[in-house]
Amino acid sequence: MKKYLSIALLFLFNLVTAQNSYNLSLLGTFEWSSTEGSDIWGWADPTDGSEYALVGLNDGFSVVNVTNPTNPTEMFYISDLNSTWRDIKTWGHYAYVTTEADAGLLIVDLSDMSGNTYWHVTNFVNPSNGSSVEFTAAHNIYIDENGIAYIFGASSNTGSNPTDGAIFLDVDANPISPHYVGEWNDYYIHDGMARGDTMYVGCIYEGELYVVDVSNKSNPQTLGHCPTPSNFTHNAWISDNGQYVFTTDEVNGAYIGAYDISNTSNIQEVDRIQSNPGTNSAPHNTHVDGNFLVTSWYRDGTTVHDITYPNNMIQVAYYDSYSGSGAGFDGCWGTYPFYHQEILYLLTLTVAVIKMVDYWCIEGIFNKHAI
Repeated sequence: MKKYLSIALLFLFNLVTAQNSYNLSLLGTFEWSSTEGSDIWGWADPTDGSEYALVGLNDGFSVVNVTNPTNPTEMFYISDLNSTWRDIKTWGHYAYVTTEADAGLLIVDLSDMSGNTYWHVTNFVNPSNGSSVEFTAAHNIYIDENGIAYIFGASSNTGSNPTDGAIFLDVDANPISPHYVGEWNDYYIHDGMARGDTMYVGCIYEGELYVVDVSNKSNPQTLGHCPTPSNFTHNAWISDNGQYVFTTDEVNGAYIGAYDISNTSNIQEVDRIQSNPGTNSAPHNTHVDGNFLVTSWYRDGTTVHDITYPNNMIQVAYYDSYSGSGAGFDGCWGTYPFYHQEILYLLTLTVAVIKMVDYWCIEGIFNKHAI
């Protein structure tokens, strides 16, 4: 069956604009034929302000200029080994792409929009002590504000045995040959993020959120952990004020969970919420953007929750990019909310759609940047 991957561009209104949306409406689309999508990230060129969607495809990596959301243009595409999973983050003018296809870490120079400058790296050395780590595949990646990349769920097909927890790479010191600086290997990590000296991760097979002190990358220390509502912890994201963490469980009928982490040795759940109670839909990735929580929710599309009061999360917008409903893991895979234009980009799977949403109306009502 022929499949299409498309970017859909959304604009935010304070009105119901269609039966499948509330406070969001479509601006435009971009399609790739005969492929499927996975995750999405974004990058803004500091030299001219142009904005780009960085798109993980089953058969490679694509960069799309979305500066004009009604007329997106693909800049280049890099073919790669096939994989359902491809995740992207950026540091400076480089994109870092993980996949479970044993292709190593793909590093792409975004200052060259011809798409001809990139590397596949599998071996990483610590120059201070000569230790090294090798991985050919990884499930996910996050890069913090200090230029430390966190490689989650790594593996290798070469006989080496990298941790499938978190591998820490310094991409700031050498962007095209990152230095290995440490790891946390207590449990398998599916997804996570870090800020300052702390890492927040979903240990999916443990069914728990873990909070880890990573101030000493060579000797990280677990600060605390707690179970999440459906015990299949997919991802975690911290609030802007650092007091709360929000999680998803990647199972049908699951919730977004909200947690007070002011005392990491006694993490407390303060709220949980579903997208459409009773439909058995599954959440995937959630991101905090000011006073909003933006979540890709598979068959329910993308949801936006007001988290001004984390103990009382309120859904304030949604856009359902998938024709089906209920249980299942097709539909919206990822949503990127951090563009300067304040437009959301949503990427779905078999009929993959990226949505772009301007927050201006919601911001005026809910004070997006207050938290």
